[in-house]
Amino acid sequence: MATQSTITNLRRKRQGKFSPLFFAQVLLVAVSPYLEKPGLPVLLLRLFAAVTFLTGVYAVSEKRAQWITALALAIPAGVLNALSAFHPDSQITVPTLITTILFLAYTLATLLRAVLRAEIVALDTIYGALSVYLLIAFVWGTAYMLLETLHPGALAVNTIRHPNQQIDWSDCMFYSFVTLTSLGYGDMVPVISQSRSLSILEAVSGIMYVAILIARLVSLYSTANRRQKS
Repeated sequence: MATQSTITNLRRKRQGKFSPLFFAQVLLVAVSPYLEKPGLPVLLLRLFAAVTFLTGVYAVSEKRAQWITALALAIPAGVLNALSAFHPDSQITVPTLITTILFLAYTLATLLRAVLRAEIVALDTIYGALSVYLLIAFVWGTAYMLLETLHPGALAVNTIRHPNQQIDWSDCMFYSFVTLTSLGYGDMVPVISQSRSLSILEAVSGIMYVAILIARLVSLYSTANRRQKS
């Protein structure tokens, strides 16, 4: 009983934490074009992202182990990102991207679990669902950057519109959001089979997430209505 009471109190204490996470992610997307210069600007951008996602995990963690795991994944990712920001090196880039993907994937799983386990359809639940959707794009964007690092030319940019353009972090994020939302390709296209496979998986995951989310929210809404009528 004491444990259940503690969990209940923790949930009440951390209600309303999804909205700051959502707006922080929107801000991250908005300011990223202005903080992509090597060195301190890109380091500040990545640290802001790490703190944002760590805050989100803390907001929904019901057990200390969840928070500790997220922190354990965030520390090596943060250190490697700091080194990569000031000393770009191909030997550092790959482990940096791998640790970043692990941290983001764990954050995504934690937040998705919290959203799907919500018992009522509140405004904060909607913010949580939107936050997860944006985070899906961040995870896939990092995966595209890793693929491009391992296989240069996996993604191609329209050379007429962007001559001498090298694929960078912002390009991969743009490509990820375009794929996730099924907007359609224009400036960038997948070239090799691996990039096409990742694109298919992301597009399918985006559609499935929306379908599952809508079904879950409708179920919660119907249950709430039945309880009010009974």
